[in-house]
Amino acid sequence: MNTEHIIEVFSEYLDNKKTQYALLINGKWGCGKTYFWKNQLSRVATTKKLNPIYISLNGISSISDLESLLFIRLIPVIGKEEKNWFSNSVKVIGNVLNQTSKIFLKTDLNDLLKGVSLDSLDFSNYIICFDDLERCQIPVKETLGYINNFVEHKKLKSIFLADEPNIDKSQQGYASIKEKIIGRTINFETNIEDALPHLFERYRESHEEFHTFLLSKQNRFVELAFVYDLQNLRIIDFYLDLLKGLYGNIKDIEEDYMDEIIFFSLIITIEFKEGKLTSSDNKDFKKLDNIDEYRQSLSLSKNKEISKEEPKEYVQHFYEKYISGSVNSYFFYSSIYSYILSGFLDQIVLKEEIKDRYPDQIPIEIEEFRALITYKFRELDDSTFNKYSKSVLKYAKEGKYSIYDYVQLAKFYFYFSENKLVDRSVEEIILDLKTGLQIAKEKRQINNHVLDSIFHFGDRDARVMEIMKHVKEIHIEIRNEQLNYSNSEIIECLRKNNEFDLAEVFKKHFLSKEFLPYIDVDALLEAIKESSNKQLFNFTELLQDRYKSNNIGEFLYEDFDPLSELRRKLETYLNESEESLKPLRLFLFSNLEVGLAIILDKLNTTKK
Repeated sequence: MNTEHIIEVFSEYLDNKKTQYALLINGKWGCGKTYFWKNQLSRVATTKKLNPIYISLNGISSISDLESLLFIRLIPVIGKEEKNWFSNSVKVIGNVLNQTSKIFLKTDLNDLLKGVSLDSLDFSNYIICFDDLERCQIPVKETLGYINNFVEHKKLKSIFLADEPNIDKSQQGYASIKEKIIGRTINFETNIEDALPHLFERYRESHEEFHTFLLSKQNRFVELAFVYDLQNLRIIDFYLDLLKGLYGNIKDIEEDYMDEIIFFSLIITIEFKEGKLTSSDNKDFKKLDNIDEYRQSLSLSKNKEISKEEPKEYVQHFYEKYISGSVNSYFFYSSIYSYILSGFLDQIVLKEEIKDRYPDQIPIEIEEFRALITYKFRELDDSTFNKYSKSVLKYAKEGKYSIYDYVQLAKFYFYFSENKLVDRSVEEIILDLKTGLQIAKEKRQINNHVLDSIFHFGDRDARVMEIMKHVKEIHIEIRNEQLNYSNSEIIECLRKNNEFDLAEVFKKHFLSKEFLPYIDVDALLEAIKESSNKQLFNFTELLQDRYKSNNIGEFLYEDFDPLSELRRKLETYLNESEESLKPLRLFLFSNLEVGLAIILDKLNTTKK
């Protein structure tokens, strides 16, 4: 259930004055349940004039400990009337808070609370969140039974946060006590796209530049989290702190290398936080620095017959999980690998590794571009500025730059022109840039992430927006050409019964929203009909894998129409050919048709 629906259920629960049950929010460890309580649900409770109290059950080993913890949490928020009663009961010397501080100085809590009972308190003004139910050392049956006394008889509003599959349900009576106290179990679904801005927010004031950088890369983070099914916000939080540590060393590097580091840092972080890599591995690269060598050995061995299954090396697991569909995004940075595992960043090694990524000879047009198209242009001497401002515009008109560079060129040259730093009018500059863009597009080089970053913030200057729109048009034109090639790739692989290449095509376009919407459905069906039984089965499995995520409709709903058309045409074909098809062939086609129906339903029910 998404967060908006949970808030709605929670609000209705709080509004009901006569509840005798609690809520249970179930979700994996680290998915953001606690964050959701502290930043949203507790605020909802406050608006409804309830005092929110948070208690972690992690490590609690006895009911008396739990009772003491309840006292400690309640003391700061109990009402005036109850405070007077409580003060008299514990024979306060000074004030209640001074007495409770003695608890932490090892004063005997039983003496302090002698004669005091929680039953005497009015719980109607509280909502208590009991977190980490699965980590409580008291048998869960006893924990729920104790809390139920307040829920059922004192009308205490309660909510439990737990990773329910990890609760020990083996003890006798657990099912009945859960049924008695838990009125509704809500499955918490992490929405990374919504959660990331909140995680970024903590850097806004202390690291403003880094915060801006995170916002510009948000789409990339969402995409990577989706590809690797990353729902654990604690891992993401750890990863963001690592990026902050790297940022000062990488903020000025080229976009491709920046994305490379973002990708590499994330996958090593996932492996580290999931325990696949440990701190002691910080100097043992596990052959991850020789992925190309591994790929070559894989290519040589893929046609060999294997007499018995051999255990996989770590590098093989790693390759299959992260690299097989992202080969061009991967580069091993030893400094970053060791930094993630040990906490120490060798900045000298990192700078050398980044330096080695750049070509030995940087073209003169790139050098001058970097010197001029930056806010440090003011530091150039007059002669150099005059030279670069003319030569860079000349190179731009000749199409020497990436199509995306023309947006920055427009911003700076419009500024130069308006401040009489160059002798070209804005209109002349626009003509020069558009001329250069038409030449630059012939390189056929596009980058979706760079385009997203450019349009993330937009620009108030309508003239810059005109150049941005022109760049986008060129990007879309090149992308559509490439998509047509990709569409023909899948059809060609089906016809040639090339299983390995078909799998690679699906991996390469795993999250592409344009992969199927542009496909020729008639040609695709003909290719499916021409494919072997093995390839037909393979195609069905690859389709299922593409749509396996629980919220896939939020990302790939564009696939609905072509898949719906494919299913309709496949149904017609089966109705017309049922008697002529052999049993196994008919079975495989029917499986594909059923699979398409399931995918369509999932896309429809999970769309935004």
